[in-house]
Amino acid sequence: MLISDFAIKRPMITVVAMVALVAFGLIALFKLQTDEFPDVAPPVVTVGLVYPGASPEGVESEILNPIEEAISAIAGVKHVNGRAEDGFGFIMVEFSFAKPLAEATQDIRDAISAIRQDLPTEMEEPIIKKFNDTDLPIVVLSLNSSTLSPAELTRLADPGITREFRSIGGVAEVTVPGKLERELTVELRPEALQGAGIGVSQVVQALQLQNLAAPVGNLKGAMDERSIRLRGRLESPQEFANIVVAERNGQLIRLGQVADVKDGTEEQRTLALYADSTGRVRESVGINIKKSKGYSTTDVAAQILARVEQIQKTLPAGTTIDIIKNKGRNVTNSVRNVQETLIEGALLTVLVVFLFLNSWRLDLHVEF
Repeated sequence: MLISDFAIKRPMITVVAMVALVAFGLIALFKLQTDEFPDVAPPVVTVGLVYPGASPEGVESEILNPIEEAISAIAGVKHVNGRAEDGFGFIMVEFSFAKPLAEATQDIRDAISAIRQDLPTEMEEPIIKKFNDTDLPIVVLSLNSSTLSPAELTRLADPGITREFRSIGGVAEVTVPGKLERELTVELRPEALQGAGIGVSQVVQALQLQNLAAPVGNLKGAMDERSIRLRGRLESPQEFANIVVAERNGQLIRLGQVADVKDGTEEQRTLALYADSTGRVRESVGINIKKSKGYSTTDVAAQILARVEQIQKTLPAGTTIDIIKNKGRNVTNSVRNVQETLIEGALLTVLVVFLFLNSWRLDLHVEF
């Protein structure tokens, strides 16, 4: 009764306190970070197994089954699900919530290390990651052009555009699905190699030794010191054709004399398709952007969209960046629904008070 008595006797202090609470609440509301999911790490660990050149059956029998058996023996494991593909195996391990994720990850690493000598030597080191909601992109973009080829779009997207997004605070990773990387192909001519008396190993060694960039030393002056770096990275097919492969009878034999060097693209492993407003489907290059843990999805997404508008002005004619998915919009809509619900609840409260008391305010008569 002390609080209610004080509030009735000192209405001005009560009003000021309520206004102050509302003001601080509004300030906190505008500074509140919003996200799609709570910051809770699920007890799930994924293991990626790279086994180049193996069939799905070989991946399953040689690496997937032994590793699944070793992981199943770990304390706290609930479910182990594996999938075998061409040259790749994937395992998802679910632990009980009582198991710390750091300890679970280390237990998986130790279990694989214990049977590593029984696994094929061609298998690469396993990729062990903790599953998290931040592993999913918050913004997905599509880079399209009516004038540029997929290879040219790839060179435009990476590293130019991706570097712009990586500089934004809160961006953890930017990937480019559907990219088509440049690749120089060296097609050897067997007759020319045999006529020059050159083996394939000599050609490979020449490419390795003459296509590199490395520091070679320092140059010291009276007041300064400068590093010297060998710039030997070749860019065009003509530069590769001029590589000296061997010397015969005082004559230099270059790569262009025994092989054909072609400028092309690597084998495409991923594909990104975009359907415009007219329904026309064309090949494009995707850009997936993931945020860092602890950052607001709406803030990071807003910065990304603002950067998209800036980048759009610098793109060649006929090239556009289209927004495929924006999780920031979903979070904003969810917050707006909560705000509308709060306002509706407040209005209904006032309406109920008016209907029951037949007055907009409650008159209190206190006798002392």
